Order: sequence, then structure tokens, then C-alpha cells
Amino acid sequence: MRIRIFVALLVLAGLATGSKPHLSTPERDFETFWRTYHDHYAFFRLHQVDWDQTYATYRPTITARTTASELRETLIKMVQPLQDGHITISDNDRVLYKGTNRRRAYKDQFQSMQEAYWAAAAQALQQAGFAPLRGVGPTVGKFQLLYVSKSSQNVGYLRLSRCFAEMAGVMGTTRQEKADQRQLLALFDQALGELRDCRALIVDVRGNGGGHSGLEMARRFCPARQLTHFVAERQPGGYEQFTALQPYYLTPAPELRYDKPVALLTNDGTASSAEEFVLALHRQPRVTTIGDNTAGMLSDMYQGRLGRKMQFTLSHQRFYAPDTTLLEGVGVPVRVRVPQSREQVIQLQDAVLAQALQTLR
Repeated sequence: MRIRIFVALLVLAGLATGSKPHLSTPERDFETFWRTYHDHYAFFRLHQVDWDQTYATYRPTITARTTASELRETLIKMVQPLQDGHITISDNDRVLYKGTNRRRAYKDQFQSMQEAYWAAAAQALQQAGFAPLRGVGPTVGKFQLLYVSKSSQNVGYLRLSRCFAEMAGVMGTTRQEKADQRQLLALFDQALGELRDCRALIVDVRGNGGGHSGLEMARRFCPARQLTHFVAERQPGGYEQFTALQPYYLTPAPELRYDKPVALLTNDGTASSAEEFVLALHRQPRVTTIGDNTAGMLSDMYQGRLGRKMQFTLSHQRFYAPDTTLLEGVGVPVRVRVPQSREQVIQLQDAVLAQALQTLR
């Protein structure tokens, strides 16, 4: 969920869009918003959205009399058809709109029952002889950063609930993000270090919406340098104008490595940097992914700014598997698919975790 900032200077907005310099503030904001998507958004074809037609539909509705509220409503209507979880529109620190991914079964079924969902996981671990879960790191919302446990059979469990330590790590300055990266990796290494002697490990990133440092954490499970994926970045000049594919390689971490069997639990709530973590590991020979494909929203978040302290973000990158399969909207494939239902959770049953235990046995 790393964010790149695009500074949309209002005084240049008319020049950037070819518009007349006497445009009103609402008109300039509309033009800047539309043009930023026009030049940088990566998935118009995937989502079958004609952005030029979007302009033709909504531009006539914006005039000098358009209120801030009316402008915000129009911008939201413009991007809703894209169904992209990395699209946001904010007013200062208040999020006015956040897109929803097409693949959202986890969110639709379990967002309102998070405590029950993880209680079912705790119950499955207890029944399998694991010690009570212990939380590690700061709490954001209802959950701590990490949860660890070990079974009487010397199997470890490590749940990573998000890919940032504290909210400032993803909402603050670059300096705060770098500090958060250091804190996240230190806490992750602390938890993994406690489990490094286990004969096998369950790593649970279900429902992890991302943050940063996914690839860096994955290095702790990497035996040798390996191509993990390609990235292409959208360029101005055409809706299908992209940079050449840039290869990404994972290399072993010198500080700490776990080189025994791993069951990696994922679902379509596993997004952004958490997906990069999975993408880097799912082809490793000792790693078995279990559950469901990840969300399929891997791009960094490209940020634009408008007047009245409004901000917005969009997806500007395409991530490809090593065979150049596009992963957006599809997710990182899971090796052992296991469905999970609300009824199972209500009965404190975790079919995915049960399969992981069986696989490791």
C-alpha cells in the first residue's frame, strides 16, 4: 500500500489539461482529477471503463456554481465502476470513499464478525494442542500486530494481522513510514525467532489488508535468489502505455531465516503488501498456500491532490507472475483451496486451519 505523491498544482491544471486558464476552482479540480486518471490509472481495460466517455458524461455537470459536496459526489460516481480497492478520495484525514475490490468474499462474509472469525482459529489451535495465543506489537483497531503460539507437537503458528506497526506508518510522512518499517521488521523477527526451532510453521495472513515491507518479510523464508514477479508502471500517452516489465527477485535475509515446511494461509482479504509477501513465497518448494486466492490488488497507491485539501489515490502499476500472467483481479493462486463459511465460524470451526494442520502432519 505504498503511496506515490503526484502534486497537482492548481495553477498548472489548465495547462496540463489543455483547458482555459479562467476555469473556476471546481472545474480545475475536476480536470485535474480526470487527467491524473487519464495519464496514470492502470486498469481501464480490465474493468471495461471508457474514461473518455466518463469525461463526456460528467464534465458538463461541473460549473463555477458546483459546491464542494457536489464535486465530491461526482468524483465518487466517476470511479465507482472501477471496483478497485486502492482507489480513495479523502478530505483532509477523512476518507470520503474507498473502492471495493471485485474479489471481496472475506469482507462481505466476515468483516462484521472479526472477533468470531479469529475465535474460531484460536479454538482450532487449542484443540490441536497449541498454547494460548500471545499477542505481539501495537494494537490497531481490535487486534495486535502479531499472534504467536506453539503446539505440543513442535509446530509453530504466526499470524500477521497487517503489514504496518502503527497507523502513522501508512498515513504519515516518509520518515514515519521508514520508522514503521524498522519497527515492523523488528517485531516480526522477534516473533519468528521464537518459532525458528519448530519443525513446521503456519503463517496466517488471512484478512491482512497490507501496508508495506511484504517482500522484506518474505526474505526470512527464502532459501536462494528467485524471480518472484514483474511490474509495469502506467505512463502518460495512452491507456495501454506502460514501462517495460521490471523483474523483481527475492534474496535470502542474512539476519534470520526459517527453512522448514510452511503452511501459508490466505484468502481474498489478503491484499496489497500482504499479497506481495504471498507472491514472493507461494512458489517456494517448502511452502504450501491454503485457503483462497489473494485479493488481486497489488499496485502501489499513486496520490493526487486537489483544492480544499482533497486527496485521492489510484492504482498505477500492473503486477505479473513470473509467467507474465496479470494478477490484478485474480490474486496470487492458492495451492490447496479450502472454502470457509459463516456457519463454520459461528460454530467455532476453522476449515482452513484444520487443513493446514493436516498438511503439516
